[in-house]
Amino acid sequence: MHVRARGGGVRRDLLITALLFTAVGFAGGVVYTRYAPGGPQAPVAPAPAAAASALSPEAEAALPEGHPPLNVAEEWSRLQQQAEANPKDARAALELANFLYDVERWQDAIRWYQRALELDPRNTDARTDLGTCYFNLARYDEAIAEFNRTLALEPDKPQALYNLAMARLRQQDKAGARQAYEQLRRSHPDFPGLPQLAQLLDEGRAR
Repeated sequence: MHVRARGGGVRRDLLITALLFTAVGFAGGVVYTRYAPGGPQAPVAPAPAAAASALSPEAEAALPEGHPPLNVAEEWSRLQQQAEANPKDARAALELANFLYDVERWQDAIRWYQRALELDPRNTDARTDLGTCYFNLARYDEAIAEFNRTLALEPDKPQALYNLAMARLRQQDKAGARQAYEQLRRSHPDFPGLPQLAQLLDEGRAR
């Protein structure tokens, strides 16, 4: 499940892995993001990676191993050409980074979030998304570093606090996770996922 919001005229700032609450427990894989100016957004359908391809199953099967679906590859190529043609345009780099995030090309997205942040280093949405990419690659030290950089600019940014708590839990740092959780609870008591995060802290584990 993904929740999206728009900001800065580009896409949204997708945020990090949280929890799927089921009848039998918790499973990793939910992604949270910030609220849009108009208020909380409802969950939406999966990102473009799940969109149906115009190709037949046989044609898709003939693609080389690791090749993205052609509809994804075409959009990727278009956005990359746009970003490379405008190397000083942070918005173009960010649009490509967000697209790559949506299709779960984490390593490729990292490159373009870094480019966007070179041009716009105070963009806390992009920096939080960069941290989320690191998180999804199990590069928790780098994820935590980016979330902390975000919080140095925007101390109560809820997505960064939530994601920081999750990354700390993945490192078995329960004290650090609880510190981030408590700050989030004080500053954004209605933030989605707080009850699940509290239960994870009580259990001392993150799946």
